[in-house]
Amino acid sequence: MKYVVNNDNIEVFDASTFEPESILTSGQLFRFGLLENGDWWVETGENRAEITKIGDNHYKILTSNPKFFVNYFDFLTNYDIILERLGKFEMLRPALDYGKGVRLLRQPLVEVIINFIISANNNIPRIRKSVTGICERFGSKTDWGFAFPTLEQLSQATEQDFTDLGCGYRAPYLVDTIKRLGSEKILENLRNTDSTENARQILLSLKGVGPKVADCILLFGLNRYDVFPVDTWINKVYTNDFGGMETNRKKIAQWFVEQFGLDSGYCQQYLFYYKRKDITLK
Repeated sequence: MKYVVNNDNIEVFDASTFEPESILTSGQLFRFGLLENGDWWVETGENRAEITKIGDNHYKILTSNPKFFVNYFDFLTNYDIILERLGKFEMLRPALDYGKGVRLLRQPLVEVIINFIISANNNIPRIRKSVTGICERFGSKTDWGFAFPTLEQLSQATEQDFTDLGCGYRAPYLVDTIKRLGSEKILENLRNTDSTENARQILLSLKGVGPKVADCILLFGLNRYDVFPVDTWINKVYTNDFGGMETNRKKIAQWFVEQFGLDSGYCQQYLFYYKRKDITLK
């Protein structure tokens, strides 16, 4: 894949490993959508991009902050090499072919923590509605809408605020976690530890963060690729496609990481995106 960074856009060529719909609908984020002209938009932090298809494998990403989105879309990573490594596993090839346009986003850590606490035992429309409401009530006004709130802005929110915004039983978890993120060195410790397991234990100490949410934060907010979030879809992959007998999701995640090592996070996204279409690997 090739790309050129301009003042107000990124032009992407030979984009076989960059497909907006695959990326934005792969469960990593919740602030995205389609414009009336068919272009995709994505918002994160205080940034927004609109993605226009120019031709086959040719896109233009319109944004006031191109450098941010070069990092956000992980353009410095060669996904052809990752696909080649994972392609050595024959069973993975259908998922790799189907989802080769998926990329793992490099997202702001606080935003990921809040989003995935809200995501627990929830559905995507409700998550999106809650996240949008949080931005509109507490985020700064921008030229295009509202930014995701800073930690300081989020600290003004009460349990009732989050309840009113549809967060349900997660409301007290959000208030407690936001308070701890602001008063303790949790974010610093998460970013500075060399150990994925240490980072996982820090995350698990936060209210509303269980094993699956912790692994999502590790993958999408900390870019730790030796993790394998296990939800209903990945559980189906493990049982139906790999013939696994384990029922403990923590052990299922460990089994996948033992198979795919530092490519586990990438593998998880390809399998997750493929299996949500309810397609059998075999």
